[in-house]
Amino acid sequence: MKVLKRSIKPTTYISFFHIYQTTWGTAGDICLIRESIANESTAKFVGHKIELVVPKGLERDRIANCPIIKVAGNVGDGHPKEHPLEWEVYEGVNTEIAEAALKPWGFKLIEL
Repeated sequence: MKVLKRSIKPTTYISFFHIYQTTWGTAGDICLIRESIANESTAKFVGHKIELVVPKGLERDRIANCPIIKVAGNVGDGHPKEHPLEWEVYEGVNTEIAEAALKPWGFKLIEL
């Protein structure tokens, strides 16, 4: 039996900025959605297209009934755009994936 090696092809994702109200103010997340899912959805996802190889099982959350990946959350008080350097990776997400998703926005991860 011969083992076949297949390269993993990158998938096009849309990196989008999700802002929402909490009891203590405004919070924000950088999320990823597969472009194919976004195109089929009735909701419109506006963001930056990036090509990534993402492991299966990271699409644990949903927005507008579409599976998404929450990549990083803003840890500052107030509107996330006022604190562009205060982003923290969510548990289970590779920092390389998070940096690729944040890069088009000009945001940086905090050093832990």
